[in-house]
Amino acid sequence: MARLSEGDGHAVYVVGVSDNGEVVGISDEEMLHTVSTIKRMARQLDNASIVSVEKRRLGPSGRLVAEVRLAQKTPLPQTELRVAVLGDHGAGKSTVLGCLTYDEPDDGHGSARLSLMRHQHELESGRTSSITFSAIGFAADAQVQNYANNRSAEQIYQRSQHVVTFVDTCGHAKHLKTTARAITGCSPHMFCVVVAADAGKVTAATREYLQIAMALDIPLLVVISKMDVAAKASFAALMRDLLDTLDTVLPARSKCVVNNIADYQSLADDTMSRGVVPIFTTSAVRTIGFSELTRVLGRSRTKRSGSGTFTNEPFEFHVEHLYSIDSVGTVVTGWVNSGAVAAGHASGPPLMVGPDSSGGFVEADITSIHTLRIPTETAKAGLSAALAIQPRAAIRIQKGMVVLSTDRLDTGSHRVSSEFSAVVTILSSGLAQMQAVVVHIRSTYHPATVVDVDSCPKAQVRNGGAQVTVRLRFSGGAREYVYPGMPIVARDGCTLTFAGRVTVAM
Repeated sequence: MARLSEGDGHAVYVVGVSDNGEVVGISDEEMLHTVSTIKRMARQLDNASIVSVEKRRLGPSGRLVAEVRLAQKTPLPQTELRVAVLGDHGAGKSTVLGCLTYDEPDDGHGSARLSLMRHQHELESGRTSSITFSAIGFAADAQVQNYANNRSAEQIYQRSQHVVTFVDTCGHAKHLKTTARAITGCSPHMFCVVVAADAGKVTAATREYLQIAMALDIPLLVVISKMDVAAKASFAALMRDLLDTLDTVLPARSKCVVNNIADYQSLADDTMSRGVVPIFTTSAVRTIGFSELTRVLGRSRTKRSGSGTFTNEPFEFHVEHLYSIDSVGTVVTGWVNSGAVAAGHASGPPLMVGPDSSGGFVEADITSIHTLRIPTETAKAGLSAALAIQPRAAIRIQKGMVVLSTDRLDTGSHRVSSEFSAVVTILSSGLAQMQAVVVHIRSTYHPATVVDVDSCPKAQVRNGGAQVTVRLRFSGGAREYVYPGMPIVARDGCTLTFAGRVTVAM
């Protein structure tokens, strides 16, 4: 698999040569067995095959050496949709994802969520306290690829033309910092808000997530979980409150309870264009409602999916996580926001990584690339990637940094700054000038001061929340890479203050 990916779909195996390069040859029987083994390996990859076997006999010994050439069928361009799964604690977010990714029912006590939890205390409490990634894929014939029919995430990605990456978040208020980082740092294209059918009403946390979807103008779908335990009266009360809340927060979007509809493609298109909010009723125990949800996700595409327009822009990569790997060095994982880069980067503007605490960048080299966990030669806009990076000068690489081509900062609107303006929707009781908040920006956060607050010119209240223009200044001289349209979320301790998008970097 790795050799085919590194060779752009082609690989050559030389048979009959020792590890030190000495040509020793093998017998006819050994050759037959070796080629048969390579054929079985190729079949396991689904889309690879042997295209030629060139044999040659060695002198008096008569032993054989051979070149075995393999090739992959030309893969279709992959697309990725990132979905942030949000909801109050106890709503069943991880259980819903467990059913989607493993295609197995829950036992009524949370068995479906166990495969997604990372820490012992999460297993013991049943409460997610960290950001967890999971995925399902869709082959060219729309067949669902998950852990029910694949052995690993790598195999899911390899067999899929379209990948849906789920970002499982925390529901409890004490983990709000982690959830805010998922919203701003994991580049979600869609929100999936999970509501428990037996809740009886829309909670304050759920309302806030709906308001954030409105503030960021992001596609939204709602999943009602636990239908198997909800009483009719409780479910009816919840539905009335949910529809009223959606009408208040998102009046411009239609609402649709999905149940065996005829045209899933139109529903997916309307959802991504923010024209409709689909509502799915599900039961993890009875595995009800997941086929409809899967069909919509399989047909949903973001504008950046497969778009050459964003690939032609200057390169920009958002660092979400970083690792130190023996023999490789520093590896950063994250999202390619624009442009494309090749391993080695022999042509084009130099690359740089930053900003550091002073707002500076250092030049860097990319030595190898994985896209959706598969070794590749290039990383392109609209896909997750892992980059092996080697800075040319000392810098402490951290979450929230960016890897850019040097011409990205030449555009004027993209700059490193300690102060910026944003249009935001107020989520708490109010917002005052000189108020101190914590602002989440990509995968990092900084204390900041609200320097100025102005009402929006046409209407102070829109879609259920006060919408204002704020001017923010990071405290302590912190500087970040900022650009128009970048999402931000602000909090005051365990309370969300506002959410919105940057308009101008000062």
